[in-house]
Amino acid sequence: MAWVQVAVSQSNEDIFDEDADEMYLLQKEWNSTMKKRLKEGYRDGIEAGKELALQTGFNQGYRHGAELMITCGQFKGTLNALLSWCHFNGHDSALSTINNLLDVVGKHEDDVLKYLNSTEEQPHLGHILDSVQDMDLNHTAGTEYREIKDGKHNDCGSSGENICRNNGEVGSLHSECSKANLCTDPEKSTLAWVKMQTVWLVEQLGLSLDVLHHVQQLEH
Repeated sequence: MAWVQVAVSQSNEDIFDEDADEMYLLQKEWNSTMKKRLKEGYRDGIEAGKELALQTGFNQGYRHGAELMITCGQFKGTLNALLSWCHFNGHDSALSTINNLLDVVGKHEDDVLKYLNSTEEQPHLGHILDSVQDMDLNHTAGTEYREIKDGKHNDCGSSGENICRNNGEVGSLHSECSKANLCTDPEKSTLAWVKMQTVWLVEQLGLSLDVLHHVQQLEH
């Protein structure tokens, strides 16, 4: 009977060994699966973080860019309305000035678009506004700006404000200001200068206070 006991003992040991091997394999598979899921979780988390950051940056950039472009559109709409009014009311002498102001706004709009398109990372709003504020009229002024800078023009006051002389007559607007007078502080933005010129033009044309108030409310 001793051999039976030995056989039973060996059989039990084999069963335990098989159970141990199976448990080891299951534990090994479990550990491998957990490591895999952990890596996938990290990867998914990183990707989700990247997507969220990109989406947030896109939303901010789109909103800031839209705000800048809407401002340009408001100036263009106001100037086009003045252009139509002058056409209908026979103030042909002001047409050239308004068209020049529209050209300045259009060029400024192109510069803003180029800046936004050339920026790889979505910039902070403050950086965009700082860059826009740094834009002056040197690139649109040409020879006339250089003459002003050299002191050859006498139409600029010490404050840099436009004092184009029309002798009280809108009819002389074209002769005295055949182009938008570039008497402006280079530290001021392009749209601030356009706003100043438009306010002056509205006053010279004798338009209502409502129109003047509308122009003064334009943001730049």
